[in-house]
Amino acid sequence: MFEVASQPYPLDERAATLMAENLRVKAAHEPGAEGAAGARPVADAIELRLIEDTDDPITLGGDGAEAVYYALNVPNGGGDQLALYDAVKRLHDERPRQTG
Repeated sequence: MFEVASQPYPLDERAATLMAENLRVKAAHEPGAEGAAGARPVADAIELRLIEDTDDPITLGGDGAEAVYYALNVPNGGGDQLALYDAVKRLHDERPRQTG
């Protein structure tokens, strides 16, 4: 379960596991890439929720939301992934752009 702007967004265990793996790869191999800054903390939070089997939501904002936005940049999952993508995309679109 993720939370974006106080709204819950469920994600099934398989999709969450895959996202965590992708975020870890991005953090390790693409440290300067867009969304990499928040990748490891979100991956750690997902893993912790899966290990503890808890439904506590992972609150996304800032770098964490950016990491998930880029991890889901090509939504290919079900409606839950698309809903989460739309939520983090709104945050992404509101972020101030960094220049040069």
